[in-house]
Amino acid sequence: MDRKALLIDLLIFDFDGTLADSIPSAVEAIQKMIKELDLPYKTSEEINRHVGYGEVHLVSGSIGSREPKLLKKAMEVYESIYLKEGIKKISLYPHVKELLQYFKKKTKLILSNKKDEFIKRILDDQGLTGYFAEVHGGDTAPCLKPDPCAINGIIEKHRVPKEKVMFVGDMTVDIETGKRANVRTCAVSYGFDGKDKLKKHDPDFLIDDLLELKGLIR
Repeated sequence: MDRKALLIDLLIFDFDGTLADSIPSAVEAIQKMIKELDLPYKTSEEINRHVGYGEVHLVSGSIGSREPKLLKKAMEVYESIYLKEGIKKISLYPHVKELLQYFKKKTKLILSNKKDEFIKRILDDQGLTGYFAEVHGGDTAPCLKPDPCAINGIIEKHRVPKEKVMFVGDMTVDIETGKRANVRTCAVSYGFDGKDKLKKHDPDFLIDDLLELKGLIR
């Protein structure tokens, strides 16, 4: 093991684009919702602009409205489609289970803007539930990324020094959240935001495969 590997006691993972390849199925569910409600068609690229900040932001941005009645209906249709059709299409990224098993003795949590219900359903389907001490999703966390209050609350609860905490994510919003919380940040290049974009936000580490964490952490 690399002698320079960091002593990390608390690993916090983003979910979409970091552990699970779940964004494409969400985008597909959005497009089906838009068609069902007879709203103007949106391309994947247009929908992708609203990814990463939770379901309300994703749905409202995709339909171009926050009118309460329309947004409520759009949310209901989207979530129904996603639960019935989208979740079963989701797969894990390479080496996720291997990495979680390798660090089985470390405290691991999920912090995501995605709904808890969706995250927990996917974890159950993929056999990952037992690896995580807690799941902090968009509907139960006290704030959404990039606000660092959720990470700060986690650190206070688990009484871990900030220098022994690492946040792993695939988007610049994850890097920003970790930096605001003053913890180590590790970006993965295989998720939603590209490598060049991630580099510009200067994460502490940038990896192409989750297994690279084995050489960074002790």
